[in-house]
Amino acid sequence: MALIFKQFVTEAIGDASYLVGDDSARVVAVIDPQVDIQQYVEAAREYGVAITHVVQTHIHEDFVSGATALAKASGGAEVCVGGHDAPSYGFEHRLVMNGQVLELGNVLLTVKHTPGHTPEHISLLVAKKDKKDAPFAVLSGGSLLVGAAGRTDLLGQERVDELTQAQFNSLRECFLSLDDGVQVYPTHVHGSPCGAAIGDKTSTTIGYERRNNELLQQADGSSFRAAALENLPPKPRYYPRIKERNTASQPREAPSTAIQPLPPANFQKAMSAGNTVVVDTRHLLAFGGAHVQGALNIGATGHLSIWSGWMLEPDQPLLLVLDSDAKLNVVAAHLARTGFELFAGYLVGGMSSWENAGLPLQTLRQLHVAEAAKESEQGLLTLLDVRSPQEWMKGHAPGARHIFLPELPSRLGELSKGQRFAVYCDSGYRASIGASLLQARGFDVGNIPGSWQAWMACELPVEKD
Repeated sequence: MALIFKQFVTEAIGDASYLVGDDSARVVAVIDPQVDIQQYVEAAREYGVAITHVVQTHIHEDFVSGATALAKASGGAEVCVGGHDAPSYGFEHRLVMNGQVLELGNVLLTVKHTPGHTPEHISLLVAKKDKKDAPFAVLSGGSLLVGAAGRTDLLGQERVDELTQAQFNSLRECFLSLDDGVQVYPTHVHGSPCGAAIGDKTSTTIGYERRNNELLQQADGSSFRAAALENLPPKPRYYPRIKERNTASQPREAPSTAIQPLPPANFQKAMSAGNTVVVDTRHLLAFGGAHVQGALNIGATGHLSIWSGWMLEPDQPLLLVLDSDAKLNVVAAHLARTGFELFAGYLVGGMSSWENAGLPLQTLRQLHVAEAAKESEQGLLTLLDVRSPQEWMKGHAPGARHIFLPELPSRLGELSKGQRFAVYCDSGYRASIGASLLQARGFDVGNIPGSWQAWMACELPVEKD
């Protein structure tokens, strides 16, 4: 028997999924698949195996699950979900309980109920059949993470105490009882908002976490609670929507083939129809040079999935502006991960076709960080910091105003259109989102490329509250 074990990491949302099985039996399971399921289908084809099980360690809130789509594409694989404290699911599934074993030829996946991150959460011990009591790996989902543990506040304050204590118990009873050499493969990795200060590796070992993970060193539930709830990143507002969707039903693959190509005149007409929103996915400097009036700049980097989730509404038809038409599939996949499948079309030929058609252009001023600092000091503009509260507390520009980017749409009334603003974040990416939003609402605004990184590189003054 040769073990099949493949990790798929999506850095864009800080998540990993897994393909595990036995090549001699020609069967595998996929754990925590995302909506872009072709990567798993193609991997199974390359290995010459069938996907017989699709396992969800918990109801995901940070990405749209591809479990049911993958099961269908695989010809009827079982979708397995945790059976303890389980909700009512809107799709065909199998409830698996603590201690149950999923057999994949000579590879065994033993279910462990590990509540905490969510009530129904399960982890999977991975072992060979001839050494079934000596697992060599654990698929820990959102329970034990690299240097961290899954956050326990996702179901609201009324269940925080219960779930935090459950997480404390799960870590001690399931994970700390394993040998130091057992490999740990979590679903949530660095970049995920589902934990605080997740390490930058995509796997770890029980021994390393036993020695270095602060949360595993807490002596009691009280001290664990204090440590576990400290410095959590803001909870994305799209989480409840994704959870509801993943519980009730699950969608097809990324819908790139269904997005209509629109020549400039048709694109302009679509802009005035309904409640469409123009999303310009080009680099912030390209956006600053020329863009469609009123467009929101969310660049097509790994951050697109999360920040579209933060800033867009799923019932708003999207009109896309791309760096090139060839980027359509990539952009559609990013958007699908956080549940955006309603598109009014994309601008064929990008901004070049718009410019060549003689249609109106808008620019967004890009300020060098030293220029912005000088104008702020002279009282000519107000610096607007759109970073998270945790980032702000570590240091910010003197005299800056702080509004966390996702709060900006609801707090526009606090800002005066008689003022000039220059927006900054850590690198300029979020700042360009904020600046484009303000510009679309009629504010006199500019963006600061490089933002806080450039501020520090230029050794400009720093304030701390």
